Amino acid sequence: MNYTGKRNSGWWYRGRVGGQELWSFSWAVADSLQFYLLTSRRGSRAEEVDSAGELDLGDVISYDWDGDGRYQHSTVVTAMDPNGMPLVNAHTVSSKHRYWSYTDSPAWTERTRYRFLHIVDSF
Repeated sequence: MNYTGKRNSGWWYRGRVGGQELWSFSWAVADSLQFYLLTSRRGSRAEEVDSAGELDLGDVISYDWDGDGRYQHSTVVTAMDPNGMPLVNAHTVSSKHRYWSYTDSPAWTERTRYRFLHIVDSF
């Protein structure tokens, strides 16, 4: 994490403090997460790749359901199927090892666009 104490910078979550939940926009907002990962100079960083098949465990997929350039959902690659394609986990609707394209989601449309983010840091 990259704790800054400011909602509009870093990538952090502090939990409940004094009855208020404290988090950065990049922690809680899908569009902010993909922007943070692509522009960060500290903490987790990512580079965009062209296809889901180029992703590894721990990488992120961002989903723009209506194709307007703003991303409304993010998932984390947690496994690969027998063909080497990503399976993802997410929490909006609890999903474990769901196929990366999410075409079975009620949010999916013909206009859905994906952003494939390979985490470049090693842990």
